[in-house]
Amino acid sequence: MRFKAAILGVTLVVFGAGVANAAGTVWLGANAGAGFPTGTYADAASTGWNLGLTGVRMVNDNWGIGADVAYHAWGASDELKLATEALFGPGSEFHWSAIQATGNAMYRFPTTSNAKPYAKVGVGLYDLSAKLTSPMGDESTTKSKLGFNFGGGMHVMTTGNQMWGINGTYHLIPASEDFGADWRAFSLGVSMMWGVNNR
Repeated sequence: MRFKAAILGVTLVVFGAGVANAAGTVWLGANAGAGFPTGTYADAASTGWNLGLTGVRMVNDNWGIGADVAYHAWGASDELKLATEALFGPGSEFHWSAIQATGNAMYRFPTTSNAKPYAKVGVGLYDLSAKLTSPMGDESTTKSKLGFNFGGGMHVMTTGNQMWGINGTYHLIPASEDFGADWRAFSLGVSMMWGVNNR
């Protein structure tokens, strides 16, 4: 855990230094979307949803440094639902969730239109939670893990200080030691952002 905390600390210091020295527009906003488990995680979890806050400060016309805070939730897969009810009784089910707090670097591809495609990569903490509800009682497990994400999307400028966007992000959270499988999920969503200080 100390090693993970050290990595996160160094990452945040680097991002913080970049933000402090950046002279550009700060964009703040919110996003929401659907989450799709992949790999072995899809054997246990079903399609879910996510909701979060995002921010980025543009260092120049192309590069930006930012952060994401989000809540992700998934239900149990059909196979897990059947197994859970067989073991713990009718109505028993698992719920999966993660609280994301990650920093990121973004590259916006140069275009002459109001549509701005971009790619970004991030790293930070994911607070993972598995909860069982059953007639025999409720149980839950929570673990904090260092995770990674990468993806891209499109921002569309609507006014001088407002833009909306679509985005897709793949999350990879090593968690096999605590949950039996790494958490891998693809999120697809929409966002709305506002410019705080246009310069």
